[in-house]
Amino acid sequence: MPRIFSLLSSLPCLLIAAGLVHCVPAATDYLVVGGGTAGLVLANRLTEDPKVSVLVIEAGGDGLGNVNISDIGRIGAAWGTDIDWSFPTEPLKYADYRILPPGPRGKVLGGSSAINGDVYDRGDAKEYDQWETLGNTGWNFENLFAAAKLGERFFEPQATDNIEYVLGDHGTNGLLPTSYGGVAPEFHNTIIKGVVNAGGSKSPDQAGGDVVGISHVTNARLPSNITRSTSATGYYFPYSYRPNLQVSLYSTVTRIVWKSNPGVSFGQAIASGVEYVDVNGESHIANATTVILAGGVWGSPPILERSGIGNATLLSSLGIQTVVDLPGVGENLNEQPLVAMQWQLNTSLPSSGSPFLLNFESLQTTLGAGNLDTLELLLNAQPEGLSNALWDLHKRLYEQEAPWVEGYISLTSPVNGPSTLTWYPVNLHPLSRGYVHIKSSDGSEYPEIQYNFFQNPVDLYILAAGAKRIQEIINTPPLSDFIAAPISPVAGVTSIDDLSKYIKAQFSYTNHIQGTALLAPRNVGGVVDSNLKVYGTQNVYVVDCSVLPVQPAAHTQATVYALAERAAELFKHVIALV
Repeated sequence: MPRIFSLLSSLPCLLIAAGLVHCVPAATDYLVVGGGTAGLVLANRLTEDPKVSVLVIEAGGDGLGNVNISDIGRIGAAWGTDIDWSFPTEPLKYADYRILPPGPRGKVLGGSSAINGDVYDRGDAKEYDQWETLGNTGWNFENLFAAAKLGERFFEPQATDNIEYVLGDHGTNGLLPTSYGGVAPEFHNTIIKGVVNAGGSKSPDQAGGDVVGISHVTNARLPSNITRSTSATGYYFPYSYRPNLQVSLYSTVTRIVWKSNPGVSFGQAIASGVEYVDVNGESHIANATTVILAGGVWGSPPILERSGIGNATLLSSLGIQTVVDLPGVGENLNEQPLVAMQWQLNTSLPSSGSPFLLNFESLQTTLGAGNLDTLELLLNAQPEGLSNALWDLHKRLYEQEAPWVEGYISLTSPVNGPSTLTWYPVNLHPLSRGYVHIKSSDGSEYPEIQYNFFQNPVDLYILAAGAKRIQEIINTPPLSDFIAAPISPVAGVTSIDDLSKYIKAQFSYTNHIQGTALLAPRNVGGVVDSNLKVYGTQNVYVVDCSVLPVQPAAHTQATVYALAERAAELFKHVIALV
């Protein structure tokens, strides 16, 4: 039976389906749209004060008992099921109009933390400091690192796990369990030696802000029973008894409701709550003092647009009255392309899923100091769809030799026969920009999503250079001693041009999308200010991966947890209720 947690018996309730009771308070202090990674962090931290009330409205269910969430051996099994939004995307304009599979996004308590790849790693200090350089006061590595450690409960590996780490780079008293997830196989040492011998480096622990190098990274995982940690298991279920924390499940928010109909010229808009639709398709209004959108990179911008916040030209074409003309809404969609490369080994080794082994390199290391002319020519060409401020930011990352190319490494072994080594080069900082926009005012219709992969030629060039760099590492002892033959791409595909053709036909993506409600000054395409408040409003905020101004050299969830922890501190100590 679906459950609604922490709802007082005195609340107004409706029987909306067999066995499902829907209850919401008449009004609340904070209304959080989306019970995902960020939303449940906020709900937990804000309700630490018993005088503060929070209502979370979640489109999915609780996910309890779903092995596709808890069982880390079933990563990916939830994609395409009823706990996945399965957003369809547009044919790729700059990649031969390929149509990629629907993008997975969690539609369940815990959001994407419940269905993602389970990796919990943080980005580089140089990347996080660029948030502040862009004009976002207080958003820097020091503050985000402190917020990240506040939320993390790190479990140290055993001495026999063959893992190097720095305990001080991790939080140990937080709510989200993290661990390395297993024993590192001896073959990982061979890979590490190959990287170092090929001119790379080894990192003792990438969690502390110095990401460049190869090392193991943590998972969001409780080691005692080897189950996934999510924002629901860490931040919500143990605290669902709080009377000031309400959650409404199977409820989809369609738009923000305004105290008055302010129009374009009436100053700051004030929200009175949201409109949402229950499981039977019935519309309701939930009232609140402050509205916080935490619907994710593809969920929050459409809610803003249906509420009259966005590009006035688009809104007018759909018959939506403009409340705030904010052209940055839905723009700046940024996703990291990758491609699989495989080699057959000459021996059979134990399969290695976790702990994960990742290698991060600067462009200078990936290409080599003598091969940067073409790259710099491409980097210095005005990118289409990218503001000058963000363009300059990327050039600063290059000049600072920040991590730009990731190598994601895995080892699989059949029951009989030799093992297969898979190595994915990832372009961490693509300059191409896509978008997400509504197609109508209908809240049940999926938005239009365009990645625009390889809109900027430098992105394909960098990914091809990353692939060529991996071939160089593979051919370096002692790793080369274990290689029998390439599987894909086939032997002889080694030039930048040939690798580019292979990539365009075979590439995929990381599911690390961000940037569609940008944390940045309004004049450079920003949607929210340094307090995460939507420009032109008095009490509407966005706290999710849509605000991230720079892709971290990492999987996204750890950064989103840190974002939400710091946002909660701002709400408690800086931002007053309207």
